[in-house]
Amino acid sequence: MKKLFAIILFASFLFFQYSCKPDPTLEATTDVELIFKGKYADEVLMINTDYDYDGNPIRFEQFNFYIANVVLVREIVGNPEETEMLEINFVDLSFKPADIEDATKGLVITAPNIPVGEYSGIKINLGVASDLNKTSWEDYGSGHPLRKPGHYWSAWNSFIFSKTEAKIDVDSDGTFSHKLAYHTGGDEAYRSKFFAKDISLVEDVTSKVSFTVDAKMMFDGIDVMTQTGTHNITDVELVNEVMDNLQEKSLAIE
Repeated sequence: MKKLFAIILFASFLFFQYSCKPDPTLEATTDVELIFKGKYADEVLMINTDYDYDGNPIRFEQFNFYIANVVLVREIVGNPEETEMLEINFVDLSFKPADIEDATKGLVITAPNIPVGEYSGIKINLGVASDLNKTSWEDYGSGHPLRKPGHYWSAWNSFIFSKTEAKIDVDSDGTFSHKLAYHTGGDEAYRSKFFAKDISLVEDVTSKVSFTVDAKMMFDGIDVMTQTGTHNITDVELVNEVMDNLQEKSLAIE
């Protein structure tokens, strides 16, 4: 009888302890849309469309890049605190002329379930972080941003961080014979950019953060007549210059 009483007493204690525990507090979240708008100087960027480059017509064939480890930043007692948004994604701004409406609106990448609150900026890394860059496109399933065989360079053991491909009609005779192909990659080419911007996230209200990406600035400081592209593993200096342009001059926040 004493043993039965002890069992009942212990069970009652466990029930009391469990019932007195407060319900877990769920952090309020919302979705954030990252919007990337391609442009060429002051014009909307589209492939197979003529733009002016130093007096010569230029046409783009593709313009894209990876973003990685995107975080929102806020100051907590003088110390920055980072909130993860995205590990890896792919920004492709190669819109066709028929898609002018979509090109004007921009490419939208949604980061779901981000904690609400006040943030003071956003940090975007450009390229593929070294831990993921040790893998191959074959390691990922259908639909994953890194499942792109055309964006992996086995000779470099690296994903291709960005592609900027265009042709210039150097004689203005209607023949676009001068080809440009700037492909970047390798851990050294990984870049990080912080944008100071007040961002307020409210529960169940989708927030938007918009960026512009100027394809013309990808060529800034580069002699496109002689430095026509990154064709082999020895082109590290030009690769870094192209990524510097993407980081410092091409990518901007609205």
